[in-house]
Amino acid sequence: MSIKIEEVESDGEGCRILRVEGEVDMDSAPTLRDRILKDLQGASVLKVDLSKVDYLDSSGIAVLIQGFKQAQRSNVEFRLLNPSSQVKAVIDLAQLNQLFTIEETGS
Repeated sequence: MSIKIEEVESDGEGCRILRVEGEVDMDSAPTLRDRILKDLQGASVLKVDLSKVDYLDSSGIAVLIQGFKQAQRSNVEFRLLNPSSQVKAVIDLAQLNQLFTIEETGS
């Protein structure tokens, strides 16, 4: 299964939201990486909405870490938004919940 990535401009202050849907695995991770790196340019905040991600493997985690590190270098705030229970379990298992800022809006 492939992923679907949709950008939502949330405000005029440079905050961008990327909505990701599907499975982030070895095949789809490069697409997500390219999109994250592209959307970091000119943003002040990048939120990656993972509420509709059913599956995230180690290559997906690697992409999120790479995005986080690039955001730091670019002085952009990087947040994970509403991770699904499957994604949250992987993040917790990898003990990355202290690395990432996780925002849950309840929606």
